[in-house]
Amino acid sequence: MESLLGFTIEVLRLVPLILVFYVPALIGMALIKERGESYRTKATLVFLAGFGGIITLQLLLRSVSAIQIVQTIGLSLVQVAVALICAALTVYKLAD
Repeated sequence: MESLLGFTIEVLRLVPLILVFYVPALIGMALIKERGESYRTKATLVFLAGFGGIITLQLLLRSVSAIQIVQTIGLSLVQVAVALICAALTVYKLAD
């Protein structure tokens, strides 16, 4: 029971940053759904600026050692993936 509670707390800790990553993910996914090569370039720039800025800020505020840097980047990539999945589902549902 204690391990389930600990797991739930850790998952809930990820939710605020997933929501922060969701904003650039949603904008980028909406741009990808548009037609044309320039929209893909704009979406790539939104992803790089949005995700890169958030991850950089996390690293500046939290990281002290190399292990913490690797852990922060790995956890951020998982959060980005979840945000991209949520944004893709949202854009797909809105497009219909």
